[in-house]
Amino acid sequence: MQAADNDKILISVKEACELTGLSEKTMRTLMKNNTFMVRIGRRTLIDKKKFQKWIDRQS
Repeated sequence: MQAADNDKILISVKEACELTGLSEKTMRTLMKNNTFMVRIGRRTLIDKKKFQKWIDRQS
């Protein structure tokens, strides 16, 4: 199952929090101010590639 997770294009807010160690509140604030958020119906997801690029630019 772990290998399949690496192939995901979109990840949940919870998954992004687990990957980064950030709180959900902090993650949602970052999502409002950046372009890596994706809304599909009622779900809010994160584009994994855009999120990784954003992280790379921060360091």
